[in-house]
Amino acid sequence: MKKISNKDSFTYVESQTPFEANNLTADFENGCFVVRSYEHYPIFIFKGGQWFENNNGYSNTTKRQMFYCRQNIETTLKSTNELNEMINKNENSSLKFMNAFLKLGELTPDKNETLADRIKYKERIVFATMRANIPQWETPSDWGAISNEDKLKRLTKLESVI
Repeated sequence: MKKISNKDSFTYVESQTPFEANNLTADFENGCFVVRSYEHYPIFIFKGGQWFENNNGYSNTTKRQMFYCRQNIETTLKSTNELNEMINKNENSSLKFMNAFLKLGELTPDKNETLADRIKYKERIVFATMRANIPQWETPSDWGAISNEDKLKRLTKLESVI
């Protein structure tokens, strides 16, 4: 994880890039991008395309951290408990929708569908979901080099995990 100064944190927060600063950290947790003060208190989270900010009172140091992070983001205020509930909630609707669409593709097969067609269908759904939940997500580096059979195994394995 990149070590930065607190004053530079806003660019990492805006781009949802994990970082460590002086008593300030940010990383992905359960489908949320979470910025924490002293590795404990959630001060900002990004979930479902929206920023949320902790409205509980904190020390002047934490307030300063929040100021550095908040430069160009609009937030909805939530309590610490509400933020923790949002982070810890295991319901990720986009993953559930992804799984449903993948299963739908299995229920409505095309008799003329090739292995490459099946992979392309699953790939579009999975990759779009990954990018929506993790903005810095990239296609696996070996994706273009592996066989269609291996691609299908990976995509099918992902379905069984969700």
